[in-house]
Amino acid sequence: MVGWSNYFVCKDGRLGDGTSNQAKNLPVLIFENVTRVFGGVQGYGVFFTTKNNELYAAGLNQSGCMGMGNNDDQKSPVKVPNWKAEDILYLQTNDNHSILITKEGKTYGCGRAGYNGLTQDKSTFTEIEELKNKKVVEYFGGKNISLALTNENELFCWGFDTDNHPIGQYGNTTIQKPHKFNLPEIFQNNPSIKLKITCGTQCIYLYPSYNNCLIPDFQKLFESKIFCDSKLSLNENTQVPIHKIIVESRTNLQISTIEDLLNKESFSKQEILLFLKWVYFDEITNVELLKHIFNSLNISYPPKNTFQKDLHDLFNDEDSKDFTLLIKNDDEDDEDDDEDEVYEEILVHKIILLTRSGLFREMFENTTEESKSVKDYYGKSIESIEILIKYFYTEKIELTADHDILLVIEELEDSIEYYQLNENSNILSQLNEIKNKL
Repeated sequence: MVGWSNYFVCKDGRLGDGTSNQAKNLPVLIFENVTRVFGGVQGYGVFFTTKNNELYAAGLNQSGCMGMGNNDDQKSPVKVPNWKAEDILYLQTNDNHSILITKEGKTYGCGRAGYNGLTQDKSTFTEIEELKNKKVVEYFGGKNISLALTNENELFCWGFDTDNHPIGQYGNTTIQKPHKFNLPEIFQNNPSIKLKITCGTQCIYLYPSYNNCLIPDFQKLFESKIFCDSKLSLNENTQVPIHKIIVESRTNLQISTIEDLLNKESFSKQEILLFLKWVYFDEITNVELLKHIFNSLNISYPPKNTFQKDLHDLFNDEDSKDFTLLIKNDDEDDEDDDEDEVYEEILVHKIILLTRSGLFREMFENTTEESKSVKDYYGKSIESIEILIKYFYTEKIELTADHDILLVIEELEDSIEYYQLNENSNILSQLNEIKNKL
C-alpha cells in the first residue's frame, strides 16, 4: 500500500511500528512469530496472536478499546493481559471499541459504551451480560455496529443506529445492549437452514447456509457396514470391510494398490479405521497419523478435494456407474410387470442411492446381489428424478429455464416422503427459496 491509504494505517501509531503519523511505502517488520492477525472496519488498532499463545495489541487506545486496562495509545505491540491465543475464536476492533468471542461462544466487549455491548466504557474485555447464556458462533462488525450469531440461529445486534440502517427496526437510536434481530421468515423455525451474515459500515447481508446431509448419511453407512462389497486386508491377517467405489473415488487408487502401500508400513486395524473415517465422512481425529497414511499412499496432504467435490466428480464419472434405475415416465401408480412397458434409464452408483434413500435401501435389500437394475414406480417426470439423483451426489437442487419449474418443485416436495430421505434433508428449504424467487 502506498500514498494516503498507507499513511492512514500509520496514523496515530496504528501500524504499531513505534512511530506516529509517518507513512510507510514499504512493509515494516513489527513482530515475529505471529499466528493470527485481527483488524476491523475503521479500526483504531490491530490485535495479533503469537506462537507463544499470547495476545498482543497496538494502536490508538481510545476509550480503552485495546483491552489493556488503560487508555494509553500503544505505538508498539503490547501484550494484552489475561488472554491466551488458543481461547479466541473471533476478535475485531471497530472504530473505538473491540469485540472478542471465545471458542466456547462467550462474548466480551471493551471500549466505548454504546458500541461495546456494555452500558459503560470498559478498558478491559468484559463479558456482555445479555449474551451470557448464548453460544455465539459467528461475529461481524461494521464501523459502529455489531452482529452476533448463536448456535441456535439467533441474531443479536447492538451499536449506533443511523438513518435507514438495517437495524432500524428498533428505531433511530443507539442500542447499547444486544437485541434480538427480527429475521426474515425464511430463517425462522427452519432447522435445515443456517443463517450466514456479513456487514459493512451501513449494511447487513443475510443469506442461508443449508445443512449438509451428505456427511451424516455416509457416517451412518460407515458405522453400519451394510452392503460392503470389498475389504482391506492387513498384515496381521485382519480384514476391514469397505465399499469399493467410495474408497477408490476418495483416494484415486485401486484397492489392491492401497493394500500394498499400507501393508508396507504395517498400519494397525485401528489406524486404518481412523483413516476410513476421513474417507467416508471427512473426520480427522489424528492429524499426524493421517499425514503419515497419506504419505504412504503418495497422496498430498491436506487433501486437495473435499468430500462434496469428490462425490460431485463421482456423479460425472459415467464409466464407474454400476446400476440402472428404470423410470416409468407416466402418472400411473402401477407396479405390474409388463413386458411392453417402456422405461427410461438413469445410470447411477448403487451405493449412493442406498446411502441417501431409505426406499432404495429397502429395494436393494430385496434384490439379488447380481441384479444390475431396479424399477422405480414413483410415476413422476424423468426431469424430477434426474434432479433428485444429482442432489443425492451434490446436496444441491439445480433447476434451469428448460424445466417446468412449478411441476418439478411439486414433484420434488412429494419425493421427500416417498424416497424416505434423511430427516434433516434440506431439499424443502432449497425448494422454498426457489419459490420465493419466482
